[in-house]
Amino acid sequence: MYYEFTACPAAEFAKRFGFTDIMPALCNVDYASMELLHARLVRTTTCANGCKCDYTICGNQDPYVKEHPEYRDENGYRRNRE
Repeated sequence: MYYEFTACPAAEFAKRFGFTDIMPALCNVDYASMELLHARLVRTTTCANGCKCDYTICGNQDPYVKEHPEYRDENGYRRNRE
């Protein structure tokens, strides 16, 4: 399943008032949530660190997950390689 957000109230608030440093803690929860469902999230960017939040949700054994390995960027966001 794929979907994307082009706006996020939390990210917009954080950007407006200078709280972007806490956004990794809010955004990274998405990965943990999917793992609890035995699924995996593949996301290359978020509204907080880019222009959109792109979600691909697949099963935890899906080969797509291996094609897009997860890493933590310099700001602490869990992300996937494109």
